[in-house]
Amino acid sequence: MLNFLILVLIFLENSLVVTFPYNIIALPYLTYLAYKRGKNGIFEVILICLIISKDKNVLIELWIIFVIIFMISYFLSKVLGYEKINIVYYSLIQFIIYGTYLYIKLPYFYPYQGVIMFGGYLLFNYSFIKKLRKNI
Repeated sequence: MLNFLILVLIFLENSLVVTFPYNIIALPYLTYLAYKRGKNGIFEVILICLIISKDKNVLIELWIIFVIIFMISYFLSKVLGYEKINIVYYSLIQFIIYGTYLYIKLPYFYPYQGVIMFGGYLLFNYSFIKKLRKNI
């Protein structure tokens, strides 16, 4: 049920008319999938890429970026674990990879957008870790 709700939230996040693609819900969810399902979560990564690129022509670019984030998160979750103490590392990696992609792709990237992205990644990574620990 949580997976379906998150996919709906990702769809709603990308359906809003905003001028900047934050993907605040999608990237922490990739980290959650990497820990929870491991390599079997790649289907959800493809589904998320299809949802996000529904009206854009960036499917291949998003897939490459999301798979990179997914694989790094997968290997880090095996080494570091998916714990509250490592939230900053996961959020920083998501921010650096996706922020670099946006910095190269878009003609503008302001500091307040970076703060919103990093803060959103921290918040959603924390909520996914809290949800995961509640189920264990």
